Amino acid sequence: MASIEEQFKTAIADRDIAPAVVVASDAKGSLKYAKAFGPRSLKEGAPAEPLTEDATFWIASCTKLMTAIAALQCVERGQFKLDEDVTRLLPELKGIDVLKGFGEGTGKSVLVKATEKITLSRQLLTHSSGIAYDIFEPNLMRWRASRGEQASLGRGDMIYRGTVPLLFEPGESFAYSPGPDWAGVMIQRTNGMSLGKYMQKYIWDPLGIKNMTFHLEDRPDMLERRAGTGERMGGINPIFGCPADPSAKIQHGADGVSFWWRDEGVPDDSGGAGAFGSIDDYQKILHSITAGDGKLLSKEMNDELFRPCLSEMSRKQLMALCTFKEINDILGASLPVGTQLDYAVGGAICLEDMEGRRRKGTMHWLGLPNLYWFADRDAGMSGIYGSQTLAPGDPQSAEMFKQFEVAMYKKAKETREAEQKL
Repeated sequence: MASIEEQFKTAIADRDIAPAVVVASDAKGSLKYAKAFGPRSLKEGAPAEPLTEDATFWIASCTKLMTAIAALQCVERGQFKLDEDVTRLLPELKGIDVLKGFGEGTGKSVLVKATEKITLSRQLLTHSSGIAYDIFEPNLMRWRASRGEQASLGRGDMIYRGTVPLLFEPGESFAYSPGPDWAGVMIQRTNGMSLGKYMQKYIWDPLGIKNMTFHLEDRPDMLERRAGTGERMGGINPIFGCPADPSAKIQHGADGVSFWWRDEGVPDDSGGAGAFGSIDDYQKILHSITAGDGKLLSKEMNDELFRPCLSEMSRKQLMALCTFKEINDILGASLPVGTQLDYAVGGAICLEDMEGRRRKGTMHWLGLPNLYWFADRDAGMSGIYGSQTLAPGDPQSAEMFKQFEVAMYKKAKETREAEQKL
């Protein structure tokens, strides 16, 4: 079988996947793997520069883990509680409505007041609050249109993007959500500083992270190193938003960084999707929480980061969504359809051992342009696959992430066996 390096080189040369950076490590420090594959840009006529390990990526929803860590730090200080009503700090959510549908004939939104409170750990950070991304939900897009508003992931400020009616009572279902954006607002208001400044002080500096920001306009060095975007030819699936033809080739695509960032900057620090950074620096976060080294969280809070939180109803809906392969390629991030999942404050939790790779209890999540990470405390392994590939849920990218993960577990095993012989 070809080595993982040969697999990456061949897949990129054949335009089966976009250029990528992959990094992994084990908790004991015996293994540290970091490689960049392919050119920095696929654009015709672009300089023949190789992609580097310090390249800048829009990490999108990988931001959510950092926000979850920041929130747990605030909990540890007693600034707010995991199960308190979040409206103490987020009055915008007081008296929020649940969207029940639209009136027959009139098309008018049918709204009723929510009866359950929204909490931080049980709902806001676990996509079970009832708040959902409007661009992924037809009913919320229709609600926006009825008000003369436009659904958007990256336009307008966070309060505008996140102020939508609930799709269900808190804790009663699952819908991919800007809840972590609201958690970021809680962190900012509690600490009297922007989310970026908070993360700089309490997450990035303690780990020696140099290449992470919400504002590329303030980091021309990072902007200069940004990775180019690849786009799967063949169009986008109109129902799921993933590639319509997973076997089509990769071509140069619209700038993924510019999907979120503009020359004039962005209006706020999005705790759900707004960070830019290097893959190597992000791995420092994964390593810290996997090793439980105490640099970011106490043992109690690190355990909380990984603790499954979903109610029975919410978990049932998550599993129902993942019966669709197109959705599973996104939320399951390379796991087989039907794999038992839950959701913790920090990300999705795999409830089964995966042969040759992650163990039960492993946490994972992703970023829209096909970034994937895992953190396996039982095996002491963590890693991240970074690309800038559109559209999300790209099956070939997810498969390459799986092969990378398998290869890293194999390398870790070989390293342990070699050390035992010394």
